[in-house]
Amino acid sequence: MLWGNSGKSDGRKRVTDLFRATSGSTGLDLCSSSYTVLTPEMGMQALPTGVYGPLPDGTVGLLLGRSSSTIKGLLIAPGVIDADYTGEIKIMAHSPQCITTIASGQHIAQLILVPAVQTGKALASRRGESAFGSSDAYWVQAITNNRPEVTLRINGKLFTGILDTGADVSVIAERHWTREWPKQIAISTLQGIGQTNNPEQSTELLHWTDHEGHEGDIRPYILPNLPVNLWGRDVMTHMGVYLYSPSEQVSNQLLDQGLLPTSGLGRNNQGTVAPVQTKRLPKRSGLGYF
Repeated sequence: MLWGNSGKSDGRKRVTDLFRATSGSTGLDLCSSSYTVLTPEMGMQALPTGVYGPLPDGTVGLLLGRSSSTIKGLLIAPGVIDADYTGEIKIMAHSPQCITTIASGQHIAQLILVPAVQTGKALASRRGESAFGSSDAYWVQAITNNRPEVTLRINGKLFTGILDTGADVSVIAERHWTREWPKQIAISTLQGIGQTNNPEQSTELLHWTDHEGHEGDIRPYILPNLPVNLWGRDVMTHMGVYLYSPSEQVSNQLLDQGLLPTSGLGRNNQGTVAPVQTKRLPKRSGLGYF
């Protein structure tokens, strides 16, 4: 990737620093800033580019794939980069047919700048660094923007993986699985890291601990061609990971109602993992009665 010299002191690469491949090219080349291996089971992944907004005044960005990437089996999801977005531009990539290796600096997408025509009323003042889904209502785990690596001791053996806030269950890569531990075919489908029918799953509950003293029991799934182990909510629940809202108004409402960020839901802050059952009372009418 060729970069221009914009004279900015923060060291960040900007959209205005990008170059086109030729004088007749419409798109600005984008590349992944890190070495990445994608497998079909991983589904869509957000790849960093090291390029930050905002876009030039009066423009909006269309992020599209390149024909050379498509031929190699790498699919790039089209996206819109708003003019007031100041965070890092990321590429949504998926390799549905095979394992694809992406080298750092490899051109895999292009950014096309087009004039922005603004109509209607804005719900928020500015987008800032808020990225995917930031204009919708959403909940995220209160951890860092990057997925941190965590080492667990499972049945006496060490496994390193990343916290996956979007996974309900933990998944261990087949190459890390201990052969002596029994496993079986699970009659279920895993979604979120691609889609896998009838994956393998541990037949026994495995006990885990971390360096902070948290512990619990899990029945992880085992998947081939998975580059890293994924620790899901079945692990993070016992680690005390909590949810928060990026909206200050919503957060204040929850706190005013008695929510304790480090405790679970329920009368005694015990955590509620199942839906609350409705109790029908006869000869009553009004809100809450049927």
